[in-house]
Amino acid sequence: MPEPRFRAVVFDLFDTLVDFRADLFPVVEINGKPERTTSIFAYEALKRKDFSLPAYEEFHRLWVETSKEVWGKRDKDPEYREVTSRERFGKFVMCLKDIPPGCRDEAAVIAMETHMERLIASTEFSPKRLEMLGRLRDGGLRIGLVSNFDNADAAHRLLGRTGITHYLDATLISGEAGYRKPAPVLYRRIAEMLDSKPANVLFVGDNFEADVEGPHSVGMSCAWLNPKGAQPPEDAVSPDYEIGLVEEVLGILGLEAA
Repeated sequence: MPEPRFRAVVFDLFDTLVDFRADLFPVVEINGKPERTTSIFAYEALKRKDFSLPAYEEFHRLWVETSKEVWGKRDKDPEYREVTSRERFGKFVMCLKDIPPGCRDEAAVIAMETHMERLIASTEFSPKRLEMLGRLRDGGLRIGLVSNFDNADAAHRLLGRTGITHYLDATLISGEAGYRKPAPVLYRRIAEMLDSKPANVLFVGDNFEADVEGPHSVGMSCAWLNPKGAQPPEDAVSPDYEIGLVEEVLGILGLEAA
């Protein structure tokens, strides 16, 4: 009897296993316009610790500009190296001139942790996905996860709170791995962690570059999660499979839900 093609399945995290809901962010008024942001929580948390801060509008402007600068440089890196949230918030606090140098590390951690808690609280998770993971495990498949997320501790907290951690044999979060998808090293590394060759791993995710083109670059098959029926980029490689719901991966693997 021939061996099954796939020995392992690897999932993306956000908008694949867990749905991110930016609409759950609070709405604040910035220069007369409504905006959804977590910065207000960080501002209030720092105020409670008696840090000297500028007016909230200026605080928010620096918050946004710092992130844009950091992410802009990161996204131009040809090696896809990650910049951790700790580094990003450290740069942000450096812009808050009234915070003494000796207090900046503490302020950066407070702002970062407050933001991350609000971020992971702004997610939705369906218990059906735990059922899916259970069926994959019962089917003899190893399960991995690779996520572009710059704070590994927050990602692991989210995985623990949802119950996903229990089903994972291997996990790579960019904030601790040092690289972001589509860096080829991540797909090779997760395959090794799952005792599989890339050709025997199915990658499942919603981002075309990270979850289709990235896996293909190392000979790994992919199932593109495309619930809105988006068109792939022009002249892009074709995904091996295209699904509208993450649970449809069970059908690809011959493990259809009961």
